[in-house]
Formats: sequence, structure tokens, C-alpha cells
Amino acid sequence: ALLHFLDHDKFKSKDDFIQNYKNLSSFNENELANLHMELRPHILRRIIKDVEKSLPPKIERILRVEMSPLQKQYYKWILERNFHDLNKGVRGNQVSLLNIVVELKKCCNHPFLFESADHGYGGDTSINDTSKLERIILSSGKLVILDKLLVRLHETKHRVLIFSQ
Repeated sequence: ALLHFLDHDKFKSKDDFIQNYKNLSSFNENELANLHMELRPHILRRIIKDVEKSLPPKIERILRVEMSPLQKQYYKWILERNFHDLNKGVRGNQVSLLNIVVELKKCCNHPFLFESADHGYGGDTSINDTSKLERIILSSGKLVILDKLLVRLHETKHRVLIFSQ
């Protein structure tokens, strides 16, 4: 399925691929080399010089994204809660400063990453999944932009693969 997603012209169906390579244990050198060449453009390697040059270039766009009201509230709360440590600056505990930065970064990703986050439905089981999903999206500026971008890309028949750490 992933090969079909990557190159639907070359990998038309799973059955065709399995049929072509079903006797893997009895392959001769030519058949193995053929399979390797067919898969080469789609295999990620750790060394840059080994990466196939036939892959399209990576497109990277940096977008400035406004935080949601909930994110702004949490961000302000983190700063206020840690005002004393922040005021010390570099003279203070560096571990403490690093923890504050991690908290702020977490807030910028999504406020629901905090255990104390109010998800807006208070565990009410009568709230449907669509409403929950909408609340999750609207609580993060990044997800609002991603949601709009995915709709536009879907309309123009683009394919999207998202990697997240």
C-alpha cells in the first residue's frame, strides 16, 4: 500500500508485486538486483550520498502561525507561574530554565499535551466525535492551519504524507 501511495503508476497493485517477487528465497542475482533497483528510489538511507537523486526535492515552507486563545492562556500561565525563575535569568538554575522552555514549546504544539488541560467537553459522552475533533483542531494554531491546508491539497488531488516526532 505504501509503495502504491508513493508511485501508483509503477506499483499498480499489491497482487502484481507479490506475483513478481513471490519466490524470494529462490531469486538469482539478476532478480535480486532488479528488485533492488525498483525499490531504490523509495528507500531512505542514513548517508546523504547514498540517497537516490531521482527523488523530487524536498519543499519546505515556514509559516508563521498565530496561537489559539487557549494556547495563549496556557503560555501566559506558564510565564506567570515561572516568573521568579525567569527573572533570575542565566544566574538561576539552568535545568529550571530548560524545563520552562520545554513547557512553552509543548504549549505551542498543543495545549492538550498538559494533563491539566480542559478539553472542553468535560468527559461528556454525549459529545460526538466530530465535535471533539473540531475542539482538538481549534485548540491549536498549527492544527487550524494544517486542517485548512489539507482541505486545499485534497481538492487539488495532492497526496500528503505527514511525519511527526
